[in-house]
Amino acid sequence: MVLKNGAVMSKSKGNVVDPDDMLAKYGADALRLYVMAVAPPEKEVEWSDSGLEGSFRFLARVWRAADQWREPALASGGGPIDQAGLTAAERAVRRKTHDTIRRVTADIDQRQQMNTAVSAMMELVNELYAFTDKGERSAQAGRVAREAAESLIVMLSPFAPHTMEELWEMYGHQ
Repeated sequence: MVLKNGAVMSKSKGNVVDPDDMLAKYGADALRLYVMAVAPPEKEVEWSDSGLEGSFRFLARVWRAADQWREPALASGGGPIDQAGLTAAERAVRRKTHDTIRRVTADIDQRQQMNTAVSAMMELVNELYAFTDKGERSAQAGRVAREAAESLIVMLSPFAPHTMEELWEMYGHQ
């Protein structure tokens, strides 16, 4: 049940949100992500334009991170990553990437909790930004970032398919 100002959203009550306005302002992917991330399906949810704006900003952060790492990631090639040659920051990104894959898989497939899956992906984006800011990198930094970015793109694709399709193509995939 979707609530607005504490009451069930209803055309007869006149307290609805016009989806066309939301789509024009934030796009389909942000709206879709917000609806899936706001709460578990069995709970009531209070509609919030600021929450929708937060989803839009999150997708923009994903885009910026993926775009920022695109050239080094593509230049690094797609070969295997040598664990022994990684810096501590690179190991942390890989650990977070694989932990996120595990959490998102369990949240979607077993628990069917989309909101916690989105939360896990937000944590991965934060880790990728922290990695970008640290600057502690080996020759494999591009591969590590590519693994994180491509994993994130795949995991986010059910939530924001149009944006993730564009990013997937930017990374050289069909």
